[in-house]
Amino acid sequence: MVVALAVFDFHLPSCRGLKEKRAFMRPLKARLRTGFEISAAEVAHQDLLQRAAVGVVAVGPDRSALEPLLSKVVDYVEGWAEESGVELTSLRSEFLEYGDVGAAGSSFGAAEEPS
Repeated sequence: MVVALAVFDFHLPSCRGLKEKRAFMRPLKARLRTGFEISAAEVAHQDLLQRAAVGVVAVGPDRSALEPLLSKVVDYVEGWAEESGVELTSLRSEFLEYGDVGAAGSSFGAAEEPS
């Protein structure tokens, strides 16, 4: 199992209030969730007017299944930022690989005995 993770940091120069900022970011998160079937959330800078960070996560069987998806997500977000007059200030991504989580004897996700 592989988890793909990306965090996009934005500068939103035209936002003048937190409500405006949240209303501006909400459609991006919704489009990422529905259009790419990934999880998306605002993950930092919630109380700063002109900054936002959106994290996305996808899970798949292997890295080769997730690399094209993450590439499409990055392309979409870069296009959205350009069209929206938002500056994408940074992008961080990584792939977290786990062993065969369904294998017999795997302790991943095993329930602990109550004490």
